Amino acid sequence: METLFDSPEELREKPYTVSEISRLVKNTLEAEFPSIWVEGEISRITDHPSGHIYMTLKEGRDTLDANLWKQKRGILKFEPEQGMQVLVKGRISSYPPYSKYNLIVERIEPAGIGALQIKFEQLKKKLEAKGYFDEERKRPLPPFPKTIGVITSGSGAAFRDIAGILKTRDPGIRIILAPVLVEGEKAKDQIAEAIDDFNRLSGVDIIIAGRGGGSPESLWAFNEEVVADALFRSKIPVISAVGHEIDFTISDFVADRRASTPSNAAEIAVKVRADVAHTVKSLVGRLVSMAQSDVSERSNRIADLLGRTVFADPTRFLEDYVKRADECLTRITKGVKRNRLDLQNRFDVLYRHLKLLKPEDLIKRRMEKIAILQSRLWLNIREAVGGKQKRYSEFPASLLRREMLGALAGKRQLIAVAAGKLDMLSPLKVLERGYAIARKQDGTIILDESQVAEGEDIKVRLKKSAMDCRVVSKERIEGD
Repeated sequence: METLFDSPEELREKPYTVSEISRLVKNTLEAEFPSIWVEGEISRITDHPSGHIYMTLKEGRDTLDANLWKQKRGILKFEPEQGMQVLVKGRISSYPPYSKYNLIVERIEPAGIGALQIKFEQLKKKLEAKGYFDEERKRPLPPFPKTIGVITSGSGAAFRDIAGILKTRDPGIRIILAPVLVEGEKAKDQIAEAIDDFNRLSGVDIIIAGRGGGSPESLWAFNEEVVADALFRSKIPVISAVGHEIDFTISDFVADRRASTPSNAAEIAVKVRADVAHTVKSLVGRLVSMAQSDVSERSNRIADLLGRTVFADPTRFLEDYVKRADECLTRITKGVKRNRLDLQNRFDVLYRHLKLLKPEDLIKRRMEKIAILQSRLWLNIREAVGGKQKRYSEFPASLLRREMLGALAGKRQLIAVAAGKLDMLSPLKVLERGYAIARKQDGTIILDESQVAEGEDIKVRLKKSAMDCRVVSKERIEGD
């Protein structure tokens, strides 16, 4: 008969707990793989805020987690990046909570390329992104420096080469040496500090920083970021002279100029004094020759100009202009006369019109008309009164009186109305409003200021009087 359970003997064997299995696997892996090299591609990397680095290595579809603890970060000679092929040395362990095995990193190297080369490329990429290599920020070297600052080993051949060439090219040049270590752990800080010291020292025109040739490791001080920062902030132009022509360092890219060797740096910094003197002498000669040629050419041009007709007889040059001026003057004179005649004709026409409208004639005609109207009025009054007298003689005295008084009141009203109308038609009414009539001595009425001259005597007629006056000044009033 079959059962669902094992035999009692099997049940009596003690089972493992999950945590015991995890610890057993961990101890077994660590004992079996205490130190092992693993090659793979970094498919994922996390730089945790705690300082630990977590990576995943892969090959095809297989993966392996790798952990680099914070206290081991000092072993890094470059920054691990995703996609980089690396060789990793460490021990295999496991993380019990997840039952996953991983590699505890103790050393890491790039596969197929040196760590220093990777570090070089990484720093170069970083500084290039920050603009350290931009040509626009690099300063030109002064053409005639007086003081050169040299940063290199005080006992090396590089300084002797630089100083010898500088003195040969310009015996009066001043050289200041800042002796520093050019390799080793302390070299980078001494080089950076020397650059800053020269910038604090006034009078230094150019800095040469470098050393002779050597292995990439021995030249590494000039690949450090601290040196690149000092070169970038330097206010004095810097020539980088590290190693031989085939050697390139970060300093070469940041400095204002790169020299292939320390000797070449001295040649770039200072021109040969004898060559400069020769060049100056040659330029002075060319300048004198050009000045003499220019003076000769200008003298010939002046002689040519003086030989022209206009200078020999200037009046001939003016003949055409004089003739043109005379023609213009003739046209202007004719035009003025023509305009004067037109204005005179217009004035005469207006004067004749004004004479037809003489106020004295108008007043005379109005006075004659008023006299006729007055005679007619008195004639009518006498006829009316005579008729009324005859009529009233036939009436009793009291009735006659009333009729006469009524008739007289009506006539008085008619006379008042007629007198008002006559008064409105009288020229004297105009004079009552403050107007006056001005006449010349011959009796001509003055209508425009052009009819009289300053200082001329005139007569002015007011409402009830007349005055003799003299013209002191004249002024035309436009728009009235």
